[in-house]
Amino acid sequence: MDLTFAVSPWQWWLLGAILLFVLEIFTPGFVLACFGVASLLGMFAALLGLGVLWQVIAFCIGALLSLVFIRPFVRRISQKKKGTNTGADALIGRCVKVTERINSTESTGRVAVDGDSWKANSIDGSTIEVGTDVKIVGRESIILYVESCPSV
Repeated sequence: MDLTFAVSPWQWWLLGAILLFVLEIFTPGFVLACFGVASLLGMFAALLGLGVLWQVIAFCIGALLSLVFIRPFVRRISQKKKGTNTGADALIGRCVKVTERINSTESTGRVAVDGDSWKANSIDGSTIEVGTDVKIVGRESIILYVESCPSV
C-alpha cells in the first residue's frame, strides 16, 4: 500500500492562504491577510495552468494591490474613532434636568441622567433651580459640571 500522494501547486497556494488567514487572527495590522489574498491569486494562476514564474508574479501583484488598497480600507473601518468618549465621559455634551437646586458655594445639587442621579456643580458658580435644563460640560470623579443648556 503506497501512501504517497502528489500535491498540486494550487493546493500549496491554498494551504498557504489558509495558514496566513489563520495567523492573521493572532496578529494586528491586517498584513498577513493581505498576503493570504495574494496567495489566492497565486492559486488561481496555478489553476489556469500558468507556470511558477507567473504564479509568483500574480502573488506579488496581489500582495502589492491588497496592501495598497484593501489594508487601509479595513484598518479605517476596524479602528475605533479617536476622540470617542466612553463611560461617564460620554455624558459630556448632553442636556439634562436639575433635580436638586445647584448651589456651588454649598456644594449641593443633583441632575438626572438616564434615570440616575448625579451630584452636580455649576461651572461658573451660579445657582441653578430645579427643573432647569443644563448641559454637562465636564466631569471630575463622580461630580458633573454643568452650564445652562441652550434652548432648542
